[in-house]
Amino acid sequence: MDGAFLTFLAAKGEPTLINTGFASWAAWVILFAPLLVAFLVTAVPAIRKANGLAAALSISSVGLGLVLTLFVYFFPMLQAGDNVYEHIVSWVAIGDSPLITFGTRMDALAVTMTLVVTGVGFAIFVYALGYMKGDESMGRFYGKFALFVFSMLGIVMSPNFFQTFIFWELVGVSSYLLIGYYWRKHSAGEAAKKAFMTNRVGDFGFLLGILMVWAAVGDATGAFGQDVYSAFDFTVIERAVQTLGASTLFWDSIGYAAIAAALVFCGAMGKSAQFPLHVWLPDAMEGPTPVSALMHAATMVAAGVYMIIRCNFIIAYAEWAPTLICWLGGITAFIAASMAITQNDIKKVLAYSTLSQLGYMTMALGAGAYTAAMFHLTTHAFFKALLFLCAGSVIHGCHHEQDMRHMGGLKSKMPTTYKTWFVGTIALTALLPIAGWWSKDEILGATRITDMVWGSEILLALGVLVAGMTAFYMWRATYMTFGGEYRGHAKPHESPKVMTMPLVALAFFSLFIGFIGIPDGTFGAGTKTNWFEGWLHHWHVGPYAKMVWPLAIIATGVALVGFLIARKIYRNAGGNDPLPAKLGGIWRLWDNLYYVDNFYLWLVKKVQQGVAKVFWFFERWILIQAVINGLSQTVRISGDRVRRVQSGRLGNYVTSFLLGAAVVGLLVLLQVGLASAGGK
Repeated sequence: MDGAFLTFLAAKGEPTLINTGFASWAAWVILFAPLLVAFLVTAVPAIRKANGLAAALSISSVGLGLVLTLFVYFFPMLQAGDNVYEHIVSWVAIGDSPLITFGTRMDALAVTMTLVVTGVGFAIFVYALGYMKGDESMGRFYGKFALFVFSMLGIVMSPNFFQTFIFWELVGVSSYLLIGYYWRKHSAGEAAKKAFMTNRVGDFGFLLGILMVWAAVGDATGAFGQDVYSAFDFTVIERAVQTLGASTLFWDSIGYAAIAAALVFCGAMGKSAQFPLHVWLPDAMEGPTPVSALMHAATMVAAGVYMIIRCNFIIAYAEWAPTLICWLGGITAFIAASMAITQNDIKKVLAYSTLSQLGYMTMALGAGAYTAAMFHLTTHAFFKALLFLCAGSVIHGCHHEQDMRHMGGLKSKMPTTYKTWFVGTIALTALLPIAGWWSKDEILGATRITDMVWGSEILLALGVLVAGMTAFYMWRATYMTFGGEYRGHAKPHESPKVMTMPLVALAFFSLFIGFIGIPDGTFGAGTKTNWFEGWLHHWHVGPYAKMVWPLAIIATGVALVGFLIARKIYRNAGGNDPLPAKLGGIWRLWDNLYYVDNFYLWLVKKVQQGVAKVFWFFERWILIQAVINGLSQTVRISGDRVRRVQSGRLGNYVTSFLLGAAVVGLLVLLQVGLASAGGK
């Protein structure tokens, strides 16, 4: 492919483009291996019914992707620096000219996200062997699981908007299939439909935004004269923005650029479940726990954040769009944290926690801290996958009990699960020096210094408050699940090794993954950058990360206060929750999810159905009965009356003739009389 389409990385010069040899097309193996497994499981009944074989093929496809990503891309890029591995083929062509192309592009950002998807995904796939054991449809489960990974990898490796949108929709379809996996449960089917329809709202805005950007870029650069594909390509768009400027590119209208950026962000609002399109994510817990872990850690909800980082050049120059994005992230972080406090279902606590952490990432996107957002996405993937798998271990050990009020005392009965849950909790609550502390505080620091967002001081205070709320609801869940005495009815037990070993592996990374983001110079002299920002320096905007110690100390102190309050309330509370009585109306507001779901139901049942009934009345009685049927009846009656004139009876004709002659004669006499009177 023409070098004009390689990734344009302005700040640090041109990367080295590699589009020949094994490294250029190995990404196709990573991408299509899970699809091949999904096809085989679906098309070959013998494989689908052989649960072990289907599982082995699926795990192998993801493991192969992890190994190839490490040894073909990651390690060579560490040594060689800025390499971009690209392999693009003609998909739709007219003659010898490609109209639309299809391919893969592996740069530092794509390699990072691929490692997250395949690395965390591999642990979850192995874990699912134990969790799904005994399920008669486990082969079908692994086939859909592999399709989910394929869809996400397609987004990660896509070099253009056109291809991205195709895989974007495939991720939506895959999530629909997996959320509704237990298809005999009515609630699972409803949750799958809710997720699918909510994402369609965001995807509609996303499609409009893509078309606005495509039209502007194609018109400004003459890309339409080359091929349709080029105006969708991320490289062409970025070069157009950096060369022509956002104002010139978008027809001298910054307002147009902001609208296009906001519409592109609509896609992220749906996939990453940002307010007000957040309502589908907690209901997605109806799927099996491994699905929840993969969806919340490395695939669907990460897709929105990743996509905005990939095309950040559209957002950065778009007037009011960064402020909108940052505030939506802050609002989502707060309301999700408050709703997590009221949950008794252990999986829903983690679901709202994911919403809140995604809010942090979205705040970073609005503040222009794209590497900070990617850093938090990476650390969050490990400790949130760990927490979900620990929750699945608890559910498995307690014989499918999910209500924390019927748990307790599991610290001694499930020691490995408890220890790894503890690691995940301190990572999520951002206690020094575990992973979440470094990535969360980098976001808070970026929010403090940004000049792209109006009201950043308020958002900073909101982010610090959410840190305390996060600590509170996670330690509340810890005490209710693992503290005190067991309150359930089943006999709990530790999960098998096939489930606990992935927990240990994820706990290890949750402990140490944050150290890749320690600013060089935090503890002394240095450049005040960090390894992760150096690795993704082409996507870095603004000043490099540095540790703002007063802010970090305040945020950590607030988190410790949240922990101490949770300890005081729930350490000896047993199954009784004293907080509803203490908070009163605030608790009811949070417990009813701010009535957003009720509002949407009202919109559907009253407004939408009311409008539908008005249009039904208009169609039924005005359009059909009055206009269509009325005209047809008029014609029918008129025809019937006219038909009677031709009766075929001579007497009727003579009578009609005489009556007609008499009428004509009277009219003539009347006319003559009037003329005579006028002459006098």
